[in-house]
Amino acid sequence: MSNNYRKRSLTDRNRALNLFTDRHDLTRVFAGYLNDAQPAENILCFYGDGGNGKSLLLRFLETRCCKRLRWESWQGLQSKSDQEVTDYIEDLADSWEFAQVPAISQDFGLSPNGDDQPQDPFYGLLMLRRKLSRAATELNYRLRFPLYDFACIWYLKQKNRLTPEKLTELFPAEELDLLIEIGNAVSETSWGTIGKAVLGIFNKHLGENFVLYLQQRGIKAEDLQEIRQMDAETELINELPRYLAQDLNAAMSQKKAPQRIVLFFDTHEAFWGYQRNLPDTLFFQKDEWLRYFLAELELKAGIIAVVAGREAPRWNQAENFPIHNLDTHLVNHLSPVDADEYLRRAEVTNEELRKSVIAYGSVAVNQVHPFLLGLCADVVLQAKEQKVNITPADFPKTPETANKAKLLIELLLKHADREIRRAVHALSACRAFNFDIYRVLGENLHFQTTKVAFEILTEFSFVWDMQELGKDWYRIHDLLRRLDNEGDNEITQQAHEVLEKYHRQQGKVAEAIYHANRLDWLRGVIEWVDLFEQALKKSRYQQCRSLLEIRNELVIESDFQLGSVSQCEGNYLAILARYQEAQEEYGEAVAAYKQDLKFTPDDTATLNNLGVVLKSLGDLQIRLSLYSQALQSYNDAIAACDSLLTFAPNDNKVLSNKGNALQGLGELQTRLAQHSQALQLYSDAITAYNSALTLAPDEIYTLNNKGATLTSLGELQTQFAQHNAALKSYSEAITALKNALILDPDYITAINNLANTLQSLGDLRIILSQHTEALQCYIDAISNYKTALNLAPSYVNALNNQGAVLSKMGDLLTKLDNYQEALQSYSDAIAVYDTVLSLAPDYIDGLNNKGLMLQMLGNLQTQLDLRSEALQSYSDAMVAYNTALVLAPNYTKILNNKGLGLVRLSKLLLEVSQKQEAIQSLQEALVVFNRSLAIAPSSEYIRNLRDEFQEYLDNLD
Repeated sequence: MSNNYRKRSLTDRNRALNLFTDRHDLTRVFAGYLNDAQPAENILCFYGDGGNGKSLLLRFLETRCCKRLRWESWQGLQSKSDQEVTDYIEDLADSWEFAQVPAISQDFGLSPNGDDQPQDPFYGLLMLRRKLSRAATELNYRLRFPLYDFACIWYLKQKNRLTPEKLTELFPAEELDLLIEIGNAVSETSWGTIGKAVLGIFNKHLGENFVLYLQQRGIKAEDLQEIRQMDAETELINELPRYLAQDLNAAMSQKKAPQRIVLFFDTHEAFWGYQRNLPDTLFFQKDEWLRYFLAELELKAGIIAVVAGREAPRWNQAENFPIHNLDTHLVNHLSPVDADEYLRRAEVTNEELRKSVIAYGSVAVNQVHPFLLGLCADVVLQAKEQKVNITPADFPKTPETANKAKLLIELLLKHADREIRRAVHALSACRAFNFDIYRVLGENLHFQTTKVAFEILTEFSFVWDMQELGKDWYRIHDLLRRLDNEGDNEITQQAHEVLEKYHRQQGKVAEAIYHANRLDWLRGVIEWVDLFEQALKKSRYQQCRSLLEIRNELVIESDFQLGSVSQCEGNYLAILARYQEAQEEYGEAVAAYKQDLKFTPDDTATLNNLGVVLKSLGDLQIRLSLYSQALQSYNDAIAACDSLLTFAPNDNKVLSNKGNALQGLGELQTRLAQHSQALQLYSDAITAYNSALTLAPDEIYTLNNKGATLTSLGELQTQFAQHNAALKSYSEAITALKNALILDPDYITAINNLANTLQSLGDLRIILSQHTEALQCYIDAISNYKTALNLAPSYVNALNNQGAVLSKMGDLLTKLDNYQEALQSYSDAIAVYDTVLSLAPDYIDGLNNKGLMLQMLGNLQTQLDLRSEALQSYSDAMVAYNTALVLAPNYTKILNNKGLGLVRLSKLLLEVSQKQEAIQSLQEALVVFNRSLAIAPSSEYIRNLRDEFQEYLDNLD
């Protein structure tokens, strides 16, 4: 026998299945869904407490009961008891008695693994699609999903991830030829003929089946056109559940389709994890794609959906895609009779001992907890193997479940010597452990730390393998860990002290904070927040990720601290352009702070943080072109600051935060071309900063923000040819930022903002034809960006801004006829943007700036008569703009840049005698300009451009 042999618990998956007991009534319900003449039009739902055996029930139904009986057999069972029906179905072996029903299962509680991400709206659906194909193929059925597959391929194309390798990863091997051909078609075929080409490919590969599918599904070229016109992230991703469901409906209506197919969904509660108390809007967003998919299924076609979770779904309360046709069944505890049968199957032969075990495992009268029962049986069998006689007295009755569980721990450890008992209580403090950690704890808490002792310990059933961490990593059973921590077990508390010190010495600060949190929850949370903010300020994203790994396990006992943690995570996600996730975290932070204010409405710290996070939320909503929501967020932020100033009128930090909110609102009004309002808001923000600096003249945070706002003001003044005013604003901005850097030379944000100001000043110098001074401004800006990046190499904002100034330097060098230097500057900018987008692929400003830089490169190449290169540059620019507009479809700056790029492209196309393509490009530019004007109707500059190019187009015709 291998030295690594470990005795497995009766609660392990396969052993538990062999001991499956009871649930006869639920099995009969499921059998009715499979065998009744008319398919049920309800979704079957099983719910119940953790440990009640829901997952085991689903596994039993999937592996033992997915059998459609002959009609005569099913009719003959109607008079039988639930147990007789269950036994008959389970024992069936002769295939002539039944038809095996295709079945698939998806467990939302499984951790993401590559493309297997069960909760993800894109990858989760693809998992379903792969499983459906595989399950059907194994039983000689064929299920096809042509419209869904095309939608996925189009989505991948829009996300720049469409490659044969990606298709191989995501789709069944037997269908790759078809899918790769479709992928080639959408990549290589002109826009107007894609639909016809794709339908032809379907017909070629699917033949008669596709003709029947067309008749059933009613698919037309217009359906493909509809998909292609959708924004990938804002529309198409949301419609994928419908396409998969409708394809499955059509497939199940074919002549050779199975009469039934079963879809099992387990651990439904995993969509929310620790986030159980969200507002309804956020709550129902979590599983919206699943609801949409289920709501679109035609259950009468023989599709059976089975959902299991700790609570019955609240889908009838959802605003989007409510589901009312739920058939819910409680998976409760075992009855004493069924518990006795379980113990018999587990070979607990002593009747009195079985009674004692059942009594010990009882939660209430006639209610035996299945998991506790399994652990009790473990104790009996382990003692039996060690030739230790356990009597009924070893299982005393107690009234409370918690006390019984604690006694169970003592019982589990009863036949372990003192060394192992002490080790288990110590190791309960670990999120995971290996021999090195075991040895450290043993040396400090005085238990044996030999290899032999470790091997004996890890053979116990309550020690779990942690294979995801690598070989020889383990974890004490979560029930034992929880009870030791909740009960303030003395050894466990001592272990937390040892491990906090040990992990700090090892440089694993996040793990140390976890243990600090278990010793003193508030101390741990405060340190987590402080360290996270420092790491984010220095762009140490790996440290942020390590802190986020323990985030879900932090004990947080106040709404204020919960808001602080969510706010930190939102800031991190926003920087990395994970905008939807960031918006969700900010929403949770706002909800937590507001909940705290219900009990302490005058709490200044909470009001202050609420104002800050609302401002951050507004900034994010601007990036997503959610302008009305951003307006509300900024106004709420200002209101929070004003409320706080009634309590503390001379609080310089609150005044500074109010300035930030006013500045953000000014940026919004600038975006909407409400320029007079923007000027006033910038002025109000500067007034707020000055008031704060009167109270605290050396506050670098305020000096930095004042400098940034003065720069924004200068940019707006430049736009309206108020050149002297702009020069004054830039000069004051540089002074404020340099004052901040005198106080803290390594203040990265201020260094970046100083570089931004120099860049904007360079732009103004060019307008004033002061080219030498402009070039020096750009050189100084690049020097400052490099200083910031030396301190924080992954600082996304500084990298993006460095790319922007390199692009502008290229423009200036072009104007000065230094063409080779200009080309080099553009090349350097491309390299910087590629670095930016490798860190944050969805960074909207990075995508926009890359598009603008490529556009400028195309202009230079056109000027140098490098026409083919210029065409490629313009094409690449459009790709960057389109990718950005998928993320922020109403971002007027990007729309305007795209429109100008299309005009440039059209003029080049005319030069190379491609008049029709030139006209098409101009027409698209006009559409883009009109879209921009619909969002910001006050932009006379864009209106004039639109009219000018409309006249130009009319003359071409």
